[in-house]
Amino acid sequence: MKINKKSQHELVGFVLIVLIVSIIGVVFLSITLGNKEITRKTSIEISHLLEASMYSTSECAINYIPQYRSIQDLIKECYKDKSGDSRECLGGGDVCESLKDNLKDILDSGLVISEESVNKAYKIDVYFTSDDSTENKEEIISLENGKFANCSSIVGGGHLIPVSSFGFGKIEVELLVCRG
Repeated sequence: MKINKKSQHELVGFVLIVLIVSIIGVVFLSITLGNKEITRKTSIEISHLLEASMYSTSECAINYIPQYRSIQDLIKECYKDKSGDSRECLGGGDVCESLKDNLKDILDSGLVISEESVNKAYKIDVYFTSDDSTENKEEIISLENGKFANCSSIVGGGHLIPVSSFGFGKIEVELLVCRG
């Protein structure tokens, strides 16, 4: 009879160990699966769209009429405008407003934004960052279309514009797209 009692104790101990490991596993899985944080991914498609848009010709000429500026050049001119060196397009209008209008037209035609579309929204931020500080970002422009809600993923891309004539630093362009 002693051998029988000993094997029953071993069996109860084994069941308790299996039960504890199962509970720990369930808790771990609920924590892992319960975390529904949307991840940001870099997209080659978005990066290429952003890169191509930087070299698109705008409707703004600054020095003389046949010399229409690229979007990248307008970003630089808009940054100069914000730092006090105000310039306007020869056809009339502010450089920064022309930049916003041209950039919005390019992105709206390149990314179809609607509730029925794959792309639900986009946000583009353009800012200057000094080489001295990585935390101090000086916003140049910011544009949005759509609402960043119910995104299954957020994809994006970036573009750097080196600018040594404004001091040492760079202009960073970041485009994020909400996909549903």
